[in-house]
Amino acid sequence: MRTPEGFDALREAGYSFSPFDSPRQFKKQADILSAAVEAASGLTDEAEIIRDTVYLVLDGLVAAPQGMEFFQRFPHEEVVQFCRLAVTSRVNQLPIPVACPVCPDYDQSGYKLNSGIGLAMSRVLKQKDNLLDFFSRRNFTVSVDVQVADVEALEPLILAASGETQAGFLIKTTQTIMAIEAVVQQLGLSEIIKVRSMAAAFAEAGQFYPDLKNMNKEEILNVLAMNGRKVRRAIEMLVAERVRLGDYDLIDPELHCEMAAEELADYATFGDFVAGQAVILSPDALSAMPAYNFLRGREKLINPTIYLKPVKQKKLDIFMT
Repeated sequence: MRTPEGFDALREAGYSFSPFDSPRQFKKQADILSAAVEAASGLTDEAEIIRDTVYLVLDGLVAAPQGMEFFQRFPHEEVVQFCRLAVTSRVNQLPIPVACPVCPDYDQSGYKLNSGIGLAMSRVLKQKDNLLDFFSRRNFTVSVDVQVADVEALEPLILAASGETQAGFLIKTTQTIMAIEAVVQQLGLSEIIKVRSMAAAFAEAGQFYPDLKNMNKEEILNVLAMNGRKVRRAIEMLVAERVRLGDYDLIDPELHCEMAAEELADYATFGDFVAGQAVILSPDALSAMPAYNFLRGREKLINPTIYLKPVKQKKLDIFMT
């Protein structure tokens, strides 16, 4: 990507660039690609694995499937860890692990809770073919760990906004898990996509979600109080997005900042749980995506993240077409 000859070779390999594109415009991508080559080469000397891994990164950077965005927030660090996961999985002949947190079945706007598969999981299912094809083109497979965020039953602000009791909330999210499992089985994807409760996943790992989440929320609010630019911007963008979508219509404006901090803490806590050991597939708010990594610091592995853009439909009612 650093030379005109390289661009010509990529065009011949099927990548689409406009006649006006030049290496100067893709310097950032070239630097990231160099990091991918270094990371992959440091883990294996098998040329085929290195080649497939680097091309997989290149696909994500310049030829991502429509509706998917790769490594947008911390691209260099995300790509390096992505290469580690890809190479390790291939060497061990295992699928690349993908962790996918999905919201409960809220209405299109607001926090009214239902018991279907939900908008976030609808987005995942709509993109399932693109996701699997993206990896298989470079001879990789994936396993997807879908976790329904029933932990939101532990948040007083969410319960107040939804009008649910904690028990009622958990009943509906359990029904959501069952509904997703039924669709996954119907699609013949049970060997690839596993569905479970997020609260149960944390418990199985010996982690107490409320304590971890509260520590992250406290850190977010402390950084905000010290005028931390990154956190302040994330909160402002998330509030603006939720207001635009109508999610905060029934929430006192004075609580918007705290509501956003709660949500960002949820993302940060899931990022701590994944801890760089899987690719995060995120089908929820774009503005909250940095929170998977922005509290992790240099001593913690970064989570490579793929964002799924919203589907046009309110719900996907048919998945077999």
